[in-house]
Amino acid sequence: MAQTNTILSIAALLLILINAKTNGRHGEGLKAGLKQMMRSAPLIVGALILAGMIEVLIPPEFVEGWLSKEAGLKGIILGTLGGMIMAMGPYASFPIIASILSSGAGLGTVVAIITGWCLLSLNKLPFESGFFGLKFYTYKLILSIPFSFGAGLVAHAWDMILP
Repeated sequence: MAQTNTILSIAALLLILINAKTNGRHGEGLKAGLKQMMRSAPLIVGALILAGMIEVLIPPEFVEGWLSKEAGLKGIILGTLGGMIMAMGPYASFPIIASILSSGAGLGTVVAIITGWCLLSLNKLPFESGFFGLKFYTYKLILSIPFSFGAGLVAHAWDMILP
């Protein structure tokens, strides 16, 4: 809650400063921001609902056997592959990943999901291959796989050392 209040206070201060510098043109910026928020709101609300459903629907046995700290390498591999196929933006991905974490997934698994999503996400294929070529995308994909596994392994080791 304190974090939210701090962010809102900073935003209010910035709004006052912008108003002083732009002679009232901040209203245009507010209107544009509200339009963007209205376009994003259904996606964010849907992602939060989906995250809540995932948290309830994932069987505890699955989390314990495949995603928990005790799953080890199996969870890291599954997390990397899961992040790779997660074809959505951060507004949808982070609530889902957070619900997986709160369901009992290990730190290594969650870090592998996030790094897999950031580095390997297949939804980037059309953009990266379009701008940089398929050869670049293939190299990037192959070279990024060890980073996702490595990040998951480091986080798993950290999780085992510090309870």
